[in-house]
Amino acid sequence: MGEATTTTAEDEIRRLRAELAQSRAISARALARATRLAQLVTALGKVTEVDDVLECAVCDVAELFDADIAIVLTPAGDGSDGLRLAAQWGLAARHLPPGTVEPPAAARPLTATRPVTAAPVGEVPAPEWLAASGLSHLAYGLLTVRGEHLGHLLLARTDDLPFDDADIQELIAVVSRISLAIDNGRLYRRTQDQLHRLQRLNTVTAGLAGMVDVITAARNIVDTMIEHVPVTGAAVYLTDTYGEELAAGGGADWPRILGDDLPGLPAGALSQPLGTQEPRAGRLLLTGVPAEGTDARSFLDHLVDVGGLVLEKALLFQRIRMQAETDVLTGMPNRAYFMETLAASLSRCRQDGSDVAVLFIDMDGFKAVNDTYGHDAGDQLLIIAAQRLSETAGLHGIAARLGGDEFVIACTDTTAAEAEMLAAHIQEAVDAPYRLRLPTGEVEVIAGCSIGLGLAADYGYDASVLLSTADASMYTAKQRRRAARRASAVGGLVRAVPPRAGLGHDDDLG
Repeated sequence: MGEATTTTAEDEIRRLRAELAQSRAISARALARATRLAQLVTALGKVTEVDDVLECAVCDVAELFDADIAIVLTPAGDGSDGLRLAAQWGLAARHLPPGTVEPPAAARPLTATRPVTAAPVGEVPAPEWLAASGLSHLAYGLLTVRGEHLGHLLLARTDDLPFDDADIQELIAVVSRISLAIDNGRLYRRTQDQLHRLQRLNTVTAGLAGMVDVITAARNIVDTMIEHVPVTGAAVYLTDTYGEELAAGGGADWPRILGDDLPGLPAGALSQPLGTQEPRAGRLLLTGVPAEGTDARSFLDHLVDVGGLVLEKALLFQRIRMQAETDVLTGMPNRAYFMETLAASLSRCRQDGSDVAVLFIDMDGFKAVNDTYGHDAGDQLLIIAAQRLSETAGLHGIAARLGGDEFVIACTDTTAAEAEMLAAHIQEAVDAPYRLRLPTGEVEVIAGCSIGLGLAADYGYDASVLLSTADASMYTAKQRRRAARRASAVGGLVRAVPPRAGLGHDDDLG
């Protein structure tokens, strides 16, 4: 009996030792797998691009689960239920599926609460494009996050080694971590894309913000829309008293003027108001715009806002400049604008050798009208005289009011004979009677003028010198008129002649 007891004890010890060894082996395998799982999680955390996440996953997961093949299938992205092979490990090129494939039948029942299934190939058929790979056991995992289907993970073994419960539990953790890594990668890509768009918007905005000329700003808005959104066509219309007029356009045939019903526009044109104040600065018309909800459409909306602000700023700058360069009473260019324009014309004409003429006009009868009928009558006289001067100068030159009853006209690319002919027309226009409206009724007055002429060819291409020369000639003409005591009070023209060839005086051309 003692020997039997001893044998029984030895058997029990051997059994316990075997169980302990088995337990240690299981623990070692579990620890090794947990270590590899931690390494997989760490590796996935180091990559940010979705494609890199998937490539990392198939390699490490295949090793982790002793799989001969590992595949990730993701939605094709064409609106269908098809899947595309996004990453693979262990599959021969000849076995790769052509184009998109149908979701594996065994993977269709998977849900976020039951994301993994595994079975022998005899129970769950392998996809047709994998049938020739000699597979024995398959495992499918659903990649999903917040209810969104991201794809499937497929593992396959060629040996007769089933995926056990421990494999399935760990695979659940793996597909969850891969899904999170994919989601993080997409978030990283969206963040990078958004940063890129903001940088691009900042660059484009900085380029537009420097525009202060209205037409240049409109042209740049159009070019920016076509190049950077992009759209197929764009046009900027400016609002004025006559409606909306085309300022810049490209990519389509745009009408010059817009009416209330927007006639003649290309098919599908989108209309966007420009500016935040009423009335709006203008209107932006676009063709081939991106679809609603896309990043390109969001970028377009930002550019529309920026374009409106840029156009408003350019129009404000234009108004301020016009106020700074325009005579308030007559609406003519003022002295500052005239001198700037004259200097630019002289610089150009000096290079090509053409002549510039300056006509200095002084109203002879303005003071008498102002003293007799009042300042309102004097203002009316100046306004009418300014209109006559502008109309007479026409395309020949620029007419401006220097101040008081003094006006000036500059003509480029001209000759002395042409300037003298223009002076004669001006004399005739200004000498004609004026009808002024007074509180007591209308009155007709005559207010002539005296004209001085200076030519750049005679006195040099300096704006101040040329204006002073014409001014001095005008005073000579006025003195001679007074000396003659002309009853009609009309003036005359004196051309300034440089002292040369014995001509040391002003030649009276009036």
